[in-house]
Amino acid sequence: MLPRILMQFLLMKLSLTAPIEQLQKKFPSAIIVGVKKAGTRALLEFLRLNPNIRAPGPEVHFFEKNYHKGLDWYRCAEFFL
Repeated sequence: MLPRILMQFLLMKLSLTAPIEQLQKKFPSAIIVGVKKAGTRALLEFLRLNPNIRAPGPEVHFFEKNYHKGLDWYRCAEFFL
């Protein structure tokens, strides 16, 4: 687990300045990548504590389960609202 001061720093640096209403559907500005049991889920949950950060529901699993659907599927997927 990340130290509290590091988590606060990350949340401060990653916050968005535009209101959510002005956000457009687009590719993410950050992607969390990691292997199983590496703490990526914990990092995602910490980032979700910031109301200005929007994250998808469950993990997308694009490369292992949905890669064959291509980038058009990824671009149009529901997790980019």
